[in-house]
Amino acid sequence: MNKVIPAEAGAEAFIELLNANEVEYIFLNPGTDTIPIQEAIAKFKAQGKRTPEVILCLHESVAMSAAHGYFMVSGRPQVVLVHVDAGTQNVGGALHNAQRGQIGVVFCAGRAPINLEKDELGGRWAFMWIQDRRDQTGIVRDYVKWDYELRSTDTMHRVVQRAFQLAATEPCGPVYLTLPLELLIEKVDGVCIPDVARHAAVTSPQADPVLLDKAAEILVNAEKPLIMTGRPGRNHEAVKALVELAETIGARVITSPERMNFPTTHPLCSGEDAAPYLGEADTVLVIDLDVPYAPTQSKPKPAAKIIHIDIDPVKPAIPMWVFPVDIFITADSSKAMTELTRLIRQKLNSEQKLNIKARSHQIETEYKEQRAEWRQMAVTQADDKPISPEWLCYCINEVIDEDTILLNEACTNMPSVGRQIHRTKSGTSFDSGGSSLGWGLGAALGAKLAAKDKTVVTLVGDGSFVFGCPTAALWAAHANKVPFLTIVFNNQKYQAVKGALRRAYGKESFSEREKSVGIDINEPPEYSVIAKACHGCGEVIENPSELKSALKKALNQVRNGKSVVLDVKVESEVKASFFS
Repeated sequence: MNKVIPAEAGAEAFIELLNANEVEYIFLNPGTDTIPIQEAIAKFKAQGKRTPEVILCLHESVAMSAAHGYFMVSGRPQVVLVHVDAGTQNVGGALHNAQRGQIGVVFCAGRAPINLEKDELGGRWAFMWIQDRRDQTGIVRDYVKWDYELRSTDTMHRVVQRAFQLAATEPCGPVYLTLPLELLIEKVDGVCIPDVARHAAVTSPQADPVLLDKAAEILVNAEKPLIMTGRPGRNHEAVKALVELAETIGARVITSPERMNFPTTHPLCSGEDAAPYLGEADTVLVIDLDVPYAPTQSKPKPAAKIIHIDIDPVKPAIPMWVFPVDIFITADSSKAMTELTRLIRQKLNSEQKLNIKARSHQIETEYKEQRAEWRQMAVTQADDKPISPEWLCYCINEVIDEDTILLNEACTNMPSVGRQIHRTKSGTSFDSGGSSLGWGLGAALGAKLAAKDKTVVTLVGDGSFVFGCPTAALWAAHANKVPFLTIVFNNQKYQAVKGALRRAYGKESFSEREKSVGIDINEPPEYSVIAKACHGCGEVIENPSELKSALKKALNQVRNGKSVVLDVKVESEVKASFFS
C-alpha cells in the first residue's frame, strides 16, 4: 500500500523515492539545475535522515561508466545525475556501452525552466535560456529503454518507480528521466511512496517447454555440438548450469570477456574465438550473445542446426540483426539451461553417452595441448622488449587471486588476456558489452564501490586510458577511498586502426606512410604521473624482468588504499591477434 511521508519540495520527494528503491549512490556531475537535489541531500544529512551517497564525478562519462560498473557487480540500478542537455551529451559513448551491455541505470538530467517570469534561484535562471531544447530526451532516445519528462510533482512517485522497474527488468538497460527545475523547487505536502514490491522488476521468463524439448532432441543427436556464450554469467547461477549442460552433451564452449560465463580452466573451454570450430559444428547453441559471428570471417555450415537462447533473442535495438536460427527460445538462460540439461539426460541412450564421453576426452586432450601452446607462447616472449602482451598477461595471472574482479578494456590485446588470464569464479570478469572506449576506469570505480572487499584490476589500452577521463576517475577513487589498479597496455598507437588500414589498403603499400595519418601517439603523455597527480601511485614498466615484482608492489599499494597506474610499454605489433 502507498504511504505518504514528509517532504517539503519536489527535490526532497525525489530523494525519498530513491531511498524507497534502496539507491546507494548518485553519480553526479552537477550544474545549476541540480542544486535543489544537492540541497535536499545536504538537508537530509544534517537531519540524520537516510540519503544516497553522492559520488562526485568530474566528467559525465565517468559517472555513467561508474554506474555501469556498479550494476555489473551488484545487479542494482543506481542514479546518474547530470546537467541539462550539455551534461547529457557529455555522457557520450558511455551510454552506448550501457545499452549494449544491458546495464540498468536511471539516468537523470535537469531541464531548463519553463516559467521565465520567476527568479527563485537568485538570478540563475537567466543563464538557462540557452540550455532549453525542443526535445532534450531526443538526444538519447535511441540509446535507452524508456525516456520521460517529469510533468508534475503529483505523479513523481509513479514516474520514478516506473523508471526503476524498467531499468531492472531484463533485458536490463538505461532509462532517461528529465527533471524540470520548477518541479524540483516546487513546494509539496509530502510524497507518496509506492509499494515498491508491487512495482518492481518483472521476473525473467521461463523457456517454452515445447521448444526446449525440440532443442534437447537436436543436441542429443549432435556429433559436433558447439556452445557460444555472451553474457549468461550475469546471473551467477548460470555458470554452474552451463558447466552441467556442456558436460552432459560433451560440447566445446566458447566464452566471452563480457562476463565470466564458464571457467577457463575447464577442459571443455575452447577460448574466446569460435572461428576454428564454427565451420565444423553440426549444432550451435548460442546463449545470450548479441553477435555470434562475423560472416566474412567464419560462419556455420548451411546444414548446421542453430539454437539461440536469449532474454532478448531478436535484438530489436540492432536494426540489421539477420543471423539464421532454427529455434529461438526467449528465456532467462540460467533457468533454461537447467531444464534443457534435465531433458537431455532423459533422452540420452547408452550409445550416445559413450560417444559423449569419447568426444569430451578428445576435447580435453586438445584443451591441454592448446593451453600448453599458449603458456609456451608467453614464456618464450618473456624477455622481449618492448614487453610482450602475452608475457604481461601471464604475469598478471600469476599475481591476482580467483576473487579479483578483472575489467577488460585491453582493446587489441584482449586475445592475450583471454589466453593467459584464468577466470574461474562467477562475477570476476567483465568487459563493457559495447564498442565505445573509455569504459574501464569509471567501471573500476563503480565495481569497487559495489564490492569494497574485493581487489579490482582494470586493463586498458593507452587510447582507452585517455578516453576514460583518468583525472576524473582516479580523483573520485581517491576521494571515496575505493582504490583500484589500472594496467595500461601502452603500445603508443591506435593499433586497431592500424590493423584496419593495413587490411583495407595492404600492409606493404601502407607501412611507409603510417606515421603521417594519425595512428602513432608519438611522445605519449606520462600516464603514471596522472595517477600521482590524483593522490595515487604510478610507475612506468619497460623491462619484462621487472613485471612480476611491479605487479605485486602495485597490488599491495591498492590494498593499502592507493590507486595505482602501471604504464607498461608493450609490443605494438600484436602477435596471434584477431586485430593484426
